[in-house]
Amino acid sequence: MRNIFLLSIMTFGLLSYAQHITVSSKLNAAEINQEAKTGHFQWVFPEGTTLESIQNTAKYYTTSFTYTYDINTQRVDVYPVVDSEEVRRIMLRFLGANQVNKIVVGEESYELYSYFEKFMKIKEE
Repeated sequence: MRNIFLLSIMTFGLLSYAQHITVSSKLNAAEINQEAKTGHFQWVFPEGTTLESIQNTAKYYTTSFTYTYDINTQRVDVYPVVDSEEVRRIMLRFLGANQVNKIVVGEESYELYSYFEKFMKIKEE
């Protein structure tokens, strides 16, 4: 009985861990800020991400942004239909729908909200 209980706890722990992924950016912080001026963002998804999984979530956001997906590099580039802070939040929702919870930029790791505040929020110039 004790083994079954431990096994169920371990299984639940692994399932909740497996539901969160980290994506990375090949751009450094300065490059992200430069690209963000046009609303363009890119993220590299982990190995095993499929075109179908990206398409299945992106299809809900076609009125907000377009995207490209490079199967070889696992890179997703998103471009706003009309750049606004609301559309950028929708891009963040797209990441969440793909089970992303962290984005790595260089040596730094950001939770989605922190990434939004640092890079995606429209800055007055």
